[in-house]
Amino acid sequence: MLKKILIALAVIVVALLGFATTKPDTFRVERAASIKAAPETIFAHLNDFRSWGNWSPWEKLDPALQRTYSGAAIGTGAVYEWKGNSDVGAGRMEILESSPASKLNIKLNFTEPFEAQSTSEFTLTPEGDATKITWAMHGPNQFLGKVMSIFVDMDNHIGKDFETGLANLKTIAESGKQDIVLTRVFDAPRELVWKAWTEPERVKQWWGPKDYTSPACTIDLRAGGKYLNCMRSPEGQDFWSTGVYREIVEPERIVSTHSFADEKGNVVPATHYGMSVDFPLEMQLTATFDIHEGKTKITFLHAGVPAVMLELVRAGWNESFDKLAESLKYN
Repeated sequence: MLKKILIALAVIVVALLGFATTKPDTFRVERAASIKAAPETIFAHLNDFRSWGNWSPWEKLDPALQRTYSGAAIGTGAVYEWKGNSDVGAGRMEILESSPASKLNIKLNFTEPFEAQSTSEFTLTPEGDATKITWAMHGPNQFLGKVMSIFVDMDNHIGKDFETGLANLKTIAESGKQDIVLTRVFDAPRELVWKAWTEPERVKQWWGPKDYTSPACTIDLRAGGKYLNCMRSPEGQDFWSTGVYREIVEPERIVSTHSFADEKGNVVPATHYGMSVDFPLEMQLTATFDIHEGKTKITFLHAGVPAVMLELVRAGWNESFDKLAESLKYN
């Protein structure tokens, strides 16, 4: 009797394995969503692996998830490696193609719980006042994947995670606040541009829009350290701002909070200076410094700006960067 049962089980296993060989040699999972935000706003959350924690459907599955970032700070060449529990496994992602505000191509290698390779793509297409974002994953369907597909609908399984991630992106992008992303190339070596961004006396030369001056600046350049800047209008009104450094990778990247403040460094609402009540008490600034043809390219992200103030804040940063470029000529 036992022999017959074992034979029957063997036949079933062989049949299943045989059936698995008939499955497609490749796979593709794709989901799309419409988000009422500019492509640039959405792309900023995709192009920087450090921002994935805000929206990725997998980042919250393991509180002890180990993350390693290497390569470029953002965009092409950026690398993210992770290792976690059985829910997230382990693997590596590398951005192979980064076309600003339109497409991102990522090489994805899983190492645990099994080895697999695939490609992940994000495509952004403007549609009136919204953006259509398509998230796709495709690659070879290895034999183990074929066997698993007999028991699990992979399109449905992975697709649900994609839908969750896109919904998270939608919530962030449509929160009533937007991100400003600026890219500027400065004709100076990266080390000098870094100093201009981090040394108080140099910052005072360019902080603030055109015709504004900066009479005071203090910087405690370390993770957890604070800065306090003052910019003075042509009419003599002082505007103070402060923040806490969250990440410093010299000379490549700086991440900090950004808030309006009083002269003692206490955070105050924007209304303290007669500005819009829509400004949050805390925003985030991210600056990356890349060597570009012997010069320095800064990619700057100001996250969480009220939509009604977007153009004014963008103009202010552009004018500040104009002053930065001028100051670098004399340093």
